Amino acid sequence: MAQGSDDGNPEDGKILSPEELDIADDEHVTQIDESRYVVSSDVRTDDSPGTQATPTPDPEPEPKPEPETPEFTDANVHEWLATQMDESNARYGFDVTAKFDGGVDQQKLVSNDIVTVFESLLLWYARQLDGSTPVEEVLGILLSQSNVPVRYPSSTVQDLVKSTNLGPDDTIADLIEAVDDEDGLEL
Repeated sequence: MAQGSDDGNPEDGKILSPEELDIADDEHVTQIDESRYVVSSDVRTDDSPGTQATPTPDPEPEPKPEPETPEFTDANVHEWLATQMDESNARYGFDVTAKFDGGVDQQKLVSNDIVTVFESLLLWYARQLDGSTPVEEVLGILLSQSNVPVRYPSSTVQDLVKSTNLGPDDTIADLIEAVDDEDGLEL
């Protein structure tokens, strides 16, 4: 195919000769030799042949003002925490800071599963109270010693009775004896 021909692949476009480009008058082009040019994108070049383009230094940026350090108060910290929780994509969550025997610990969790959130909060709290007692026992002690009545679904009691292999002729005393265990009762 001849140079400058319009035939061929239409996506390739027309091939231009150096005369057709007419780049000599462009302010971003400096000729350095016969048919040799330095082309810069947006930088001034020295017009003398044989020199390379030198960038113009950027002006010194104006100093940015220092951001003001907010004064933290209980109100704005709680407001910030509430905003963070509200902006999460989860339906449930907690963000707790608690003190245990002089130590402070924090825990945060967000989830779309309400049981996971509740369970995580209880387990975290129980772990902070006593590292040597099993978590299940700590939770059992807390619930049994609190003034909060706990109502279990009747299916929980039915499952408990089924796990003992007791029948309709057995007594409540038999049930208590069957579930009496060193490890306690697990519902």
